[in-house]
Amino acid sequence: MEFRTKIVIRRRNKRAYIAYAGLIIAASSLLVFFIPSSINEYYPYVFGAGIAVVIIGAVVARGDVRNYGFSADDLVVSTEGITVGAVHYPLRMVRNMNFNVEAYNGLYVNDGAMVSGSNSDGMTNDLSFESGSGKVSVGFYLDSKEHVQQLGLVFDAFYRAHLPFIERNRGRQTYLFQHLSGVALEEFKRKYGYA
Repeated sequence: MEFRTKIVIRRRNKRAYIAYAGLIIAASSLLVFFIPSSINEYYPYVFGAGIAVVIIGAVVARGDVRNYGFSADDLVVSTEGITVGAVHYPLRMVRNMNFNVEAYNGLYVNDGAMVSGSNSDGMTNDLSFESGSGKVSVGFYLDSKEHVQQLGLVFDAFYRAHLPFIERNRGRQTYLFQHLSGVALEEFKRKYGYA
């Protein structure tokens, strides 16, 4: 059983810095609003200028203001080991394996940051583990619900083989992507021979 996906890396679109500068201008104008002085009459102009710079920056960056993207390398996770790009880590050499599975591409997510929520781009998932060479952290992409199910099959194989790992969603531990407690957790442990 194998799970293969693209690695997500941090990167900056240099053209997007204009949009970031506009955010700083708009945010600083909010601070000016709370300082009692005669410059408060300029608040709408400074705020408007900040928003205009954000829009201009987004246009110049061709809409790509994200600070992450795809690597040319793949991540492969299997019962044999973990391959990050050209480097293979056999599972017998891997410790503290921790998967943080947030969302797949297109999944509607309402995490409280936005009033109406938004669709995920599938790039906010990550894997970290320790190996002989130190700690390894890598972001990975989930394309669809079916892609998540492929990862779930690997997790199932890990549980059946009693391989130590932790899966999480938004900081909370999960078991095959489910938050379990009480009777459900005990049944899960019994099914996989942990009870």
